[in-house]
Amino acid sequence: MRIVVTVIAAIAVVGFFLGSAGAKGNESAKLQNGHIEFKTQASKKDGNARVIVEVYCKDGSVAASNSPAETFGEFRSATSSTVNLTVDGSKTRADIKGGYHKISLDPVGPDAWKFTYVLTLNFDDGSHLVYVRNSREISQDKPAVRGANL
Repeated sequence: MRIVVTVIAAIAVVGFFLGSAGAKGNESAKLQNGHIEFKTQASKKDGNARVIVEVYCKDGSVAASNSPAETFGEFRSATSSTVNLTVDGSKTRADIKGGYHKISLDPVGPDAWKFTYVLTLNFDDGSHLVYVRNSREISQDKPAVRGANL
């Protein structure tokens, strides 16, 4: 009985450490890819307005962006649109954690866009950083929103 309890305890401890390592991710894991999914709300993004997404490391360097910035066409109300990001594969999870991201709109004429988004950064160890924000708005008068502390 004592051996069975010891084995179960050992399995539980190993499972705990493996589970927490997967959830937290390895700090030296390299950025592999990323994307952002926009869910447009009541106010659409015009087809000629460029969207700029930039993810910054805590030292201010760029880890990912949608370079070159594009219009991606119209984002209609009540639709989802995914934008893939170009990443700097030399950046690690430790470089990015504590950084921030910025979403900008470069409209042609008046435009206001209301949206929710999910930013996902994937690392080579299988871990992810995910940032979700609801009810954001950008326009020609306030052309950028910033999310802090990735």
